[in-house]
Amino acid sequence: MNCCLLIPHYNHERQFVAFLPQLVATGLPLIVVDDGSHESSRTQVASALAQYPNTYFFTLQRNRGKGGAVKAGAVFARNLGFTHALQIDADGQHNVADVEAFLRLAQQHPDAIICGKPVFDTSAPKARVYGRKVTDFWVALETLSLRIKDGLCGFRIYPLTQIENVFDHYFVGNRMDFDTELLVKAVWLNTPLIFINTKVIYPEQSVSHFNYLRDNLLLIKLHSRLMLGMLVRLPLLLWQRVRGK
Repeated sequence: MNCCLLIPHYNHERQFVAFLPQLVATGLPLIVVDDGSHESSRTQVASALAQYPNTYFFTLQRNRGKGGAVKAGAVFARNLGFTHALQIDADGQHNVADVEAFLRLAQQHPDAIICGKPVFDTSAPKARVYGRKVTDFWVALETLSLRIKDGLCGFRIYPLTQIENVFDHYFVGNRMDFDTELLVKAVWLNTPLIFINTKVIYPEQSVSHFNYLRDNLLLIKLHSRLMLGMLVRLPLLLWQRVRGK
């Protein structure tokens, strides 16, 4: 297993530069994909990365969304010879101390997607915490299973072969729908998922790109699409449940 850190970045330069020493301390190579940030943001991130070895900085000409940046990063990672990519957010929400535990699980289960299951502190907005319960309900219906313990956390190790298989078989959204849709369609392909508890914080003065109207409408559209997809695949999913897969 040859793993890198994969960080999609969009105008989070202040948080990312403060977070960067923790990422470097993991000892893993870093692939940062800038998702069409403002020029000043790109420049600050590129300058910070230039101080460290084993860092790669790729830029997208326009904003594609988090999912689009992760998809591009997976291609870059594969071309650089990596077999796995540990996606972690650029804004410091995720607990870098858990990287070692994620890696141990990935080494034991190299074909599985290792997923973070958030443990929130008091900094977490209530709307985001309760909104996850709604997502949990829908993904259980869409997969006819309880295999997805959390469909929104972006702290994951992706085996590149397995997620490329998902991309080859299915459309996966490019924006806030990406994290959920990828796991649902991975379950449809019977890809192994393993969840690990991880602390998630909301740093002070953090900048969120989540738009409650636009992105909630996007998620409604996502779950409508996934429910229709589930109905089309209902016999296969039922057969997988009967067989215990």
